[in-house]
Amino acid sequence: MVVKEEESRGLAHPQGAPRGLLLHYMLRRISQKPCHGYEILQDIDSKTEGAWRPGAGSIYPILKKLLANGYIQSDDKTGADRRVYSITAKGQESLKDDEKMFLNSAQKAMAMRRLFIELIDPKQLVRFLSDGTRGQFEMAQEIIRTKTKEIPPEELEYLLKEYMLNLERQLEWANKTLTSIKPTVDVKTKRK
Repeated sequence: MVVKEEESRGLAHPQGAPRGLLLHYMLRRISQKPCHGYEILQDIDSKTEGAWRPGAGSIYPILKKLLANGYIQSDDKTGADRRVYSITAKGQESLKDDEKMFLNSAQKAMAMRRLFIELIDPKQLVRFLSDGTRGQFEMAQEIIRTKTKEIPPEELEYLLKEYMLNLERQLEWANKTLTSIKPTVDVKTKRK
């Protein structure tokens, strides 16, 4: 069997998605609204703008596994060829555990960011920071837009004020840093 170098080093996952994410996402998606496998495929494609496209060969075995383990149930009374899946009480409990795991994983990833930064060539940092900043802003907007109804108004107000405060701090830091490097940039420009 031929193994690509990236895979042998443990860095490659299908389309960049962490192992196990599909199963957890499918369970979450089914908990939000009963659906069939094809809807999950369409949802993932839409939400990732095509960056992640798991195939039917991934989706349907996971649905069978979730069904066999009692996390979801199938409604065969739809009259259609497609089975509609809904979550069970056992599946809801599993989601609570999953949430804790994902929060912990996100915190660990943030703690490891300095290691990732060291692995990026300085020539790529401008693009990396620009894309990352835009991505964080888009993620914050999406979180607020999609979760507004689930967050109590006083917590949402606190969240938005905290976000504004962080943006103000970032702007202040960026202006201060820009001012400190501006003479260096001007001197280099005048030499040319």
